[in-house]
Amino acid sequence: MRTLIVCNDPAFPPVSGADLRNYRNAELAAEYGPVCLVSVRPQADPSKPLAPRIHTAALAIEGEARTSSIGWWRGAGENRISRSALTRLEALVQTFRPDSIVVEGIALFKLLRPLRPLASQLILDMHNVESDLAGQLQRNAWGPAAITAASGLRRLERKALSIVDRVWVCSGQDREKLNALAQHGAPIDVVPNGIPRAEDIPSVLPAQTTTANGFPVILFVGHLGYEPNIDAAMRLAGTILPGIRKALPDARLIIAGRSPQPKVEALSELPGVTLVESPGDLTPLLQSAHLTIVPLSSGGGTRIKLLEAMAWGVPVIATPLAAEGLDLIDGDEVLLSESDKGLTQAAIALCRDRDRLARQRMRAHEAVWARFGPEAIRNAMRRGFGLDDTAR
Repeated sequence: MRTLIVCNDPAFPPVSGADLRNYRNAELAAEYGPVCLVSVRPQADPSKPLAPRIHTAALAIEGEARTSSIGWWRGAGENRISRSALTRLEALVQTFRPDSIVVEGIALFKLLRPLRPLASQLILDMHNVESDLAGQLQRNAWGPAAITAASGLRRLERKALSIVDRVWVCSGQDREKLNALAQHGAPIDVVPNGIPRAEDIPSVLPAQTTTANGFPVILFVGHLGYEPNIDAAMRLAGTILPGIRKALPDARLIIAGRSPQPKVEALSELPGVTLVESPGDLTPLLQSAHLTIVPLSSGGGTRIKLLEAMAWGVPVIATPLAAEGLDLIDGDEVLLSESDKGLTQAAIALCRDRDRLARQRMRAHEAVWARFGPEAIRNAMRRGFGLDDTAR
């Protein structure tokens, strides 16, 4: 089986949650045959080694002249795709001849109709239900664009479901949202986000990190140009960390991710805050972290970085939305609170009780490996490709 995966940003080397999902999809698809992982935007470093049977390509070249885009109209939430990019994609499809084409998200909607006749199976991988996310942003009053975005995205999602053969979502909750939105359309498969780079993480619980560089070291990882993550980073640095430092003066916060907006960059000037832009390897950050706190007030899909932290034995303190779709047990596998005050108090209480902290590390580690380990995701991916429809 030959698979072409189309994403907006280069998925290799994977850094953000979207990259991690796209590259994980490519690795699992490569178990069935060759994979071409193609990005609309230019590749960062095409020379880096890839997994076997995966090769990458880009539909744009850094510094080339801008050309006209596809379509005379582009709705909210859609990315600009140039005509030259579409021409390169069509040529690539003719050469690669995929059996299945996987398109990343509704932002690449303009590619669905051109790709429809070029493969026997067209799959839309929805990292988020974007109309639901836009509705959350509207309720949180994040800009006038959110007011009209939700209805436009709902129309776009309905159209997309009528074009593609299958849809992948991250959780059962997202499948319910899409089923309510479009009761007639493509089958919707839950292909969860799994533990990223699982092969590089010890399956046995790692030893607790030392306190030589402060305690607790709190880690937050995410795309720092994404509005929900920006808001979360600002809450962490501006409210939650200062509250923790009143009780635990050596507490530190590390914010890591790509494309930080200026207001995120400014957070590094606050006491105890460090910004790590576009980390090449997250392993040292995860090995040095005592906690991860995820104060999301909007967002969709499931948080891959949360799974990665738990796989390393880093306890997670989060808002219920941040853990949505993962079915984690509050007070046992994760600690949840809606408010900054509640998140702050949960962090202080956990760090003051070292036995409880050790239990939390163990429960987080056990839960994520059992439910989101490689074999569980491999089985979901097989169903997502329609290779095991008897199990649906």
